[in-house]
Parts: sequence; C-alpha cells; structure tokens
Amino acid sequence: MKRLAQEARIRQGVVDYAKKHGKSEAARKYGVSLSSVKRWSKRYDGTWQSLQERSHRPNSHPRQHSKAEEAAIRQAFIQAYARYGWDGVYAELLKGHGYTRSFGGMYHAATRMGLGWGKKRKRPSTAARRYPELTIPGEKVQIDVKEVPYCCLKGASKRDGKRLYQWTAIDECTRLRYVFAYEEHTPENSVDFLGRLLKVFPFPIQTVQTDNGTEFTYKFISQTEKSPFEKALTAEGIAHKLIPPRTPWHNGKVERSHRNDQRYFYDWEKFASVHELNQKLETHLSWSNNKAMRTLGWKSPLDRLAFFLGSHH
Repeated sequence: MKRLAQEARIRQGVVDYAKKHGKSEAARKYGVSLSSVKRWSKRYDGTWQSLQERSHRPNSHPRQHSKAEEAAIRQAFIQAYARYGWDGVYAELLKGHGYTRSFGGMYHAATRMGLGWGKKRKRPSTAARRYPELTIPGEKVQIDVKEVPYCCLKGASKRDGKRLYQWTAIDECTRLRYVFAYEEHTPENSVDFLGRLLKVFPFPIQTVQTDNGTEFTYKFISQTEKSPFEKALTAEGIAHKLIPPRTPWHNGKVERSHRNDQRYFYDWEKFASVHELNQKLETHLSWSNNKAMRTLGWKSPLDRLAFFLGSHH
C-alpha cells in the first residue's frame, strides 16, 4: 500500500511539472512516456489519490449471467435443491427454464449468489476401475434388492413389525430403471419381478447381473439345485452373471441408484402398506427415468433409450 502511495505522489510531481513546462518536457525529465503524462493529467483532480493505480479487471465478464438467468437459477434452487441437490437444480433449469449454460457455469453463478451450503469435503477414495460403457440396451441389466427403511413405515405396517423390500433393475446402457416392492424377501418374488420387468422394458434382455443372495441363486446352498429365479432366466434365454461375494461395487449402477432412492425418495416419504409404497414408487420411477443425468451428458434415461431405438430404425 505504501508503494502505491509513493508512485501516486511521484505522478503528482510529474503532472505539476507538466503544467509549468509542458507534457513533452515532463516526459523527458522523468523518463516516462508522453501518453502516460497525458493520461495522468486527465485523471488528476488536485489530489495524489486520483493518480493511484486502478484495477485492470473488466467491470463485467462477457459471459456473465443475465438477471433473467440468475432469477431462473434462484427459482430452480428453491424448487429442487433441498431434495435433489445441485444435479436436480441443473436438471430443473434444463427442463423448465430454457437454460443453455454448463453445469459448472450454473454452479459458480449460484455460489456467487450465495446459494447452497458450499462444497462438501470429499472423502479420499481408492481409484475405481472403469468398465467399458455398453452400447446396446438390454445387453446387461443389474438387479438388486433394497430393504425399505423401517422409519418410513407408518400405521398398521409399523405396528405389525412388517418389513418391505424394493426390487430394482437398471439397464447399464440407458440407465432405464424399473422398481417394485414386496412384503417378503423370497426367490418367488424375484421371479415375479422378472416377469414384470420383461413386460416393461421395451427391449430384449441378454444378461442379468445379481449378487449371490438366495433370492437370486442357490450357489452356496446346493451344487446342483437351481433357484426359481435361475430357472426363470433359463426359460427366457437370459444369461445370469453373479458378482464375486462381498463385492457390491461390481453392481455399482444399481447400488448407486439405491443411494439416490434413499436421498430423493425414502428420506421424504412414509407408507402404511406395500400398495401405498408401490403407488409412490411409480411416481418416483417416472421422475427417475425422466431426470437428466450428468453421466448421460445431461440426457435422461428415456432420452437415451429413444436415441438408441431411433438409431436402429
């Protein structure tokens, strides 16, 4: 700060000299350019402070968000952030506000506006192995079961000490999902779920990947007997791939979708019966399959499905 003040006082001396002897003479005497003397003389208001160095930063950025864009971000934030996070805010902007900027641009604008809770500190993680992306819908479908949190139950279900279970299937190529809930965790319900899935997914399924639970396989019970689910897959001509024991990350897409179900659905809902749960799951599934996803280039699973189905006609 002292250095800037000293420079300003020197410039004041140059300007005062220029008033008496001319700008060219002042430039020669002090060893500065004539254009600098002219610029300082123009800025000088009689105080040395007027000759302090000014910021060279532009007053505005050429890509700065407009007031309308900031208003759209604020509205989308109010609608989506609490339940769906930043991804939900961006998806809402793309869907309902005609927003065309990148996710990063939206995030930086929102934080400048004071929205959000700041960045969460990331936990150190081991490098995950990347698997090649599949390019054919139905080439591999991951299936898993999630136990519905007991705190989500209410009324008779909670009084009776019931447990509810959500079966989930996700297509690795399109990320299209199907979910359905049952009151019992049984192989027979896996068979029922498979039948429903085959009616819902608009493409043939080549391979189903699951963990080693008895609802899917009897691998650790019998060397010869096949589970009802395995028999149903064989009857449909669908291959069955089992992930290694105690490695849920091999079914990472369906595991991640279950975490999203917890965050976006179960943390907000309660149900008195499996029927009510399935009604609410149907609405949640529609939202999930229409939600723009970062991993799909901000397209939804249904958008991606339409692309693949359209490219093969």
